[in-house]
Amino acid sequence: MGDREPSRPSPRESGAETPALTALENRYGFDVWGFLLFSHGWTWCWWSVPILAGWHVFRFPGLVFLLVGGLGVTIGGVAMAWLVGGRTGLEDLWRRLVDVRRIPVRWGVVTIGLFPALALTGAGIAIGVDGATQALSAAPLRSLLGDPVALVGTLTVIFLLGPLHEEIGWRGYWLDRLQLRWSALTASLLLGGAWAAWHAPLFLMVGYFSSWDFAPEPTWFAVNILVGAVLYTWLYNNANRSVLAVILFHFVGNATGQLLELSPAADRYQTIVTAALVLAVVRWWGSTALRRDDEQPRPPY
Repeated sequence: MGDREPSRPSPRESGAETPALTALENRYGFDVWGFLLFSHGWTWCWWSVPILAGWHVFRFPGLVFLLVGGLGVTIGGVAMAWLVGGRTGLEDLWRRLVDVRRIPVRWGVVTIGLFPALALTGAGIAIGVDGATQALSAAPLRSLLGDPVALVGTLTVIFLLGPLHEEIGWRGYWLDRLQLRWSALTASLLLGGAWAAWHAPLFLMVGYFSSWDFAPEPTWFAVNILVGAVLYTWLYNNANRSVLAVILFHFVGNATGQLLELSPAADRYQTIVTAALVLAVVRWWGSTALRRDDEQPRPPY
């Protein structure tokens, strides 16, 4: 499922700029593990400062450390694309970031509609099974609809604090390198584990989750990320390696969680339904929807 990209010549074959880390990459797998120096090393160093100092992360100077630290994934994606792929790597990353034509229409529907559908399904099960009367509340969304400036501001913050800067690294660079070595499922689980661990310091920061309309429980948060990573790979591999598609997917997921409040029971049912969907993807459509090994769309470097 999903259209494949035409094969492209490697940087050496095309005469493009020679990658800076070719020998190190081939010998030590630095193209995979070097990314973590930026994503986790950079981020955790910056984020440790407001944690140790007890600063509120949405007030100066804590906000500076929060924002600069969060760029570790972005810097890692861009830096490693250049170090491993040279100019070809950067050009490939840019094309996948801006070209909406890469996304097939049916996968565009998945991008926009899947997370809201999962939330509504979780709430529906909570109502049907538990007789819940407050399984879902759209109060945050309704209040923002009455204030367009606040709505645009909230959506902008949601977009910038996660989807844009994270996906440039996680799927824009790292997922390809993982899938060159392991199956799509294994790569998804490795990425999901690293992705969950990357977020862990946020739970130690003064004011991070208490400043939002939701406060996720760490264990369920990690489970959701790990399970969701498989869906991201499913979308990514079938949307021609589109970074734009996974950015929008991430944005819709975060916006759904922020603007539609689920009860704890509904949230658990949503996680269960998502896990069931992942099992269906892996079991029934695994050979095509989650491509493996040499069947993937491959990076040109």
